[in-house]
Amino acid sequence: MTMRSSSIKKLSLAFASSAIALGGLTANLNAEQQASGAVSLAMQEQCDQMAGSPYDRSRNQAYQPVSIEQIDTNAVNACSVAFKETGNPRFAFQLGRALNKTEQADAAMAAYESAVKADYSAAKVNLGMLLGRIGDQASEFRMYSQAAEAGNVLAAYNLGVAYRDGLGTEADAAKAIHWFEFAAANGDDTAAFNLGAIYDEGQMVPEGNQMAIAWYDLAAKRGNKDAMINLGIMFESGEGIAANPQKAAELYAQAASLGDKFGAQKLADMQAAGVASQPSPDVASTGTGFDMLVLGPGDVTVPSSLVDI
Repeated sequence: MTMRSSSIKKLSLAFASSAIALGGLTANLNAEQQASGAVSLAMQEQCDQMAGSPYDRSRNQAYQPVSIEQIDTNAVNACSVAFKETGNPRFAFQLGRALNKTEQADAAMAAYESAVKADYSAAKVNLGMLLGRIGDQASEFRMYSQAAEAGNVLAAYNLGVAYRDGLGTEADAAKAIHWFEFAAANGDDTAAFNLGAIYDEGQMVPEGNQMAIAWYDLAAKRGNKDAMINLGIMFESGEGIAANPQKAAELYAQAASLGDKFGAQKLADMQAAGVASQPSPDVASTGTGFDMLVLGPGDVTVPSSLVDI
């Protein structure tokens, strides 16, 4: 069947020539200000506010995390001062993220390495990504392994991909599934989707439609549009579940509302063929109507690994 599969989660890390070393990154503050404890505390708070990572369990929970794309470039100054004044590896990690945003890859790597020396797990993930970009897959794998063992969800996801695809290690289906399940159990929708794809494809493990459907359903409930598409295809074709064109149309509509062009085309094709009606406005949006798309009792046998997720 036509289906989608996924890949490793890579932050947007641009490599640009940079003569700036970590020790040379200083804020545009005069000496009197740098000596002020109040200014130092303000810079720490700004660094946490502007560059905290959603994948860092040790971040300052007083502030909402931000993606790389959302980082304020002023975080470079704030995090540089915060790290210089405190030596806290959290600020070194967040400095690295800010430097990624400003395309200073060499300086970002230096910042991550400073945090890794202090055994900061989140920094190991991002350093691993940079090492992978320059072709050092063995070191990339080692960083993910260490961070995943410490409980980092993004590291667990990337380690699952490494074991699935044989990146920096031998491919190992059982270990790939283990780490994807860990990430999925901790809220990662793409890990749940990848588990569905593994059982759907039947290449690493025997094909298992019931397992695929259950994992796709979990990912779809979390807003993963690729899972919506694959689950829609299974409902449309009756693969592993009773055919239900209207449920398929609802899933395609949901994916389309998230910007998926394939979902929009599939919905239009089904309506043109007269095999499905226009989904209700609730279903065709990302509102509460999405609960209607959850598998009903008896639709499939839910795997034991999903019971507590």
